[in-house]
Amino acid sequence: MQPVMIDSRIILPALVCVVLGAGCSSERGPKLAAVDGIVNYQGRPIAGATVVFVPEKGPVAMGVTDHSGKFVLSTGTSKGVVIGPVKATIVASAGGPSDALDGVASQPKSQAEADAYMKKAAEMQQSIAEGRGKDVLPISLIPEKYGKTETSGLSYTIKANGDNHFTIEL
Repeated sequence: MQPVMIDSRIILPALVCVVLGAGCSSERGPKLAAVDGIVNYQGRPIAGATVVFVPEKGPVAMGVTDHSGKFVLSTGTSKGVVIGPVKATIVASAGGPSDALDGVASQPKSQAEADAYMKKAAEMQQSIAEGRGKDVLPISLIPEKYGKTETSGLSYTIKANGDNHFTIEL
């Protein structure tokens, strides 16, 4: 039997592909875990509240509570939240004098919609912080401290393989 000669120009690139591919996944973006829950204010479920989870690293996740206060969070168009520590905000407004945050009552259908909402919310917060736009501020149904990560006091840890159901008592 004659030995088989293998061209090193083929072996080296193939070996590099195998080694580099071993740590890669076919999934794109951060790993997400399913997250749901309920928001209560003064012991009662609150409907129409926007729930936002802000991870230490990665994109934000959003959801809106239904009539019984239940929510399911999505990051862009994908169900779930980035795994790890998160801070949360809750915003619940009555039909105030403006539709400054029009579109909040529905799940974003794309990352672009989620980004546009967050941009609009940031612009509104900046306007209010500068003393402008107080006449367009919707009437908050809950204390406004819950609308900012710095003051909400709401933080959680999203587990990769665990129970990520949260009852948020405000």
